[in-house]
Amino acid sequence: MQKWRAQVMVKWSKDAPHMDNWEWLKEWKEVVWAGSTMGDWDMALWVEVKGPEELESFVHKRLRSKPWVVDTHSTWVKEMWAA
Repeated sequence: MQKWRAQVMVKWSKDAPHMDNWEWLKEWKEVVWAGSTMGDWDMALWVEVKGPEELESFVHKRLRSKPWVVDTHSTWVKEMWAA
């Protein structure tokens, strides 16, 4: 079974642990890449999950459970073909 990939954009509060050390992301096995962004969002995460239900669980039970997360926006993709 192929994994599903998703981009999760995160808006955080001033209390977010974002300045120097992003090592805390290693605790979340779903996260394969993270980056700081400019504009409406503060952080972009690429996650790999088994399907939409696992993505929803990650976003709502893990990410949104953090008191510093103000908002999220997710888009997902399932690879169907690659050269």
